[in-house]
Amino acid sequence: MPDIPAVLGEGDGFRAVARAVAGRFGGSVAFEDSAGIRRVVFRDGDFVTAASSSETESLVAFLTERGDIAPEVAQRVGRRVPPFGRHAGAALIAQGHLRQDELWPVLRSHAEWIIGRVAGMQRGAASLEFEVPQRLQAEPGVFGGATGAEVLLEIARRMVSPAEALLRLGGRSASLANGAAFGLLAECALSESETAAVKVAAGGSVSSVLDRAATDDFASVVWALVELGVLATELAPRPKRPADVAEDVRHDPLDATALRERIATRRGLVEEGDYFALLGIGRTATSYDVRRAYLSVRKSFDPARILTPETVDLKDDLESILEVLDEAYEILGDAMRRERYRRALDAVPR
Repeated sequence: MPDIPAVLGEGDGFRAVARAVAGRFGGSVAFEDSAGIRRVVFRDGDFVTAASSSETESLVAFLTERGDIAPEVAQRVGRRVPPFGRHAGAALIAQGHLRQDELWPVLRSHAEWIIGRVAGMQRGAASLEFEVPQRLQAEPGVFGGATGAEVLLEIARRMVSPAEALLRLGGRSASLANGAAFGLLAECALSESETAAVKVAAGGSVSSVLDRAATDDFASVVWALVELGVLATELAPRPKRPADVAEDVRHDPLDATALRERIATRRGLVEEGDYFALLGIGRTATSYDVRRAYLSVRKSFDPARILTPETVDLKDDLESILEVLDEAYEILGDAMRRERYRRALDAVPR
């Protein structure tokens, strides 16, 4: 069973879909927010179709946005045509608004459009439905022979800009490794040069794999591959400057007082118990923000890096700080736990 985020933050909609693909899920994933409920149907990890309860995301609304149906026609027929699927397509064909040979390409494009809306969700909830709702059970697959991984990467190319993908990856210097689902690479339908670049990505950086692929949108694909589990990424350590090297091999005794004050301040945050404050991030922080802050703070309080014979008595305090830092990361690094924690902090007595 795929482990999908139940409470959605930035990027979690795409993440949930990617985990359904990687987990070979069969059923539907329901995504709910103020706009309504969107459902993405899977069969063994491959996309079957997608549907939305929102009037603004119906087949007629989609064709109107795309310019295939005039707004006045949409206003006249919109409520009389089913919101999605082949019944909606058949009605539009019967009314002369769609040609017969356009039916399946249009239904696929509509499903991809809805999945793109899911990928762009900033908040909401997601849940697995092992029994597909009756109305959707009768819908045929609209993605032909395309694999779930192939469709997912196509959507990533169109929906996520390379610049945004780089931010989500942690920058061009983030290091790459093979992920738990590396075998899915064979199902991604990448070009020969792109596949070759991914196969040798492990141990290198995001920058190196982008240079090898030599395609403008490949950062979006790399991010999708990480979400899919084909690749894994972590923030690369900051290159050391000469001053950093000097700091690692010797410590200025004059800094001991400042170090004690810094540790005492952080201990105060530990005792206060606010994980957001402990990591130095706001309550709207994303998973990426949490990870970046955690790595930075943990490094700055590494006993092996900052303790000297003069300050060795601070070791127990540092270990306590690091223990709570790890707990903070475990809670805030998971979108669902982070949202529950934030809500609990903001709750007021009734």
